[in-house]
Amino acid sequence: MEMLELQKEMAALKVKITENESDLHRIALINADNAPILHNLLDQLQTLEIDSSHKRVLTDMCLRLIETETTATRLNIKLSEIEALFIFRLEKKHPNLSNRELKICLLIKHDYDNKEIARTSAITNRGMESIRYKIHKKLGLEKNDSIKIYLTNHFLG
Repeated sequence: MEMLELQKEMAALKVKITENESDLHRIALINADNAPILHNLLDQLQTLEIDSSHKRVLTDMCLRLIETETTATRLNIKLSEIEALFIFRLEKKHPNLSNRELKICLLIKHDYDNKEIARTSAITNRGMESIRYKIHKKLGLEKNDSIKIYLTNHFLG
């Protein structure tokens, strides 16, 4: 009897997960590609007759948002401005990292474990281990150095 209840609970949870995934997908589509809106805002800022220092602050902010949106689109994830800055710095220091490796580095920095990263990236656990090994090499870390510690200590943000 208890097994049947567990199976029913698992089925209900699977339905809930499916609903949540579709909600996330819908939200991602709604929020997708804000760059054209930001470019339009930037153009409108240029035409405003306001103090040049205020205009510069607003323009810089808009440019940072455009850069964040561009990086997020390239990596196929939504990024905060701090996460985009982290990716920018990491990519600048290690230009040999692929987009997928950059995304995985961000997830490692956010304390995701291999299984969680593999699941969210749609790769096998073994595949994740292989990618992590390649990242370790590309970052130039020694055998016992931690990728997480390296990313946390060298790329604040």
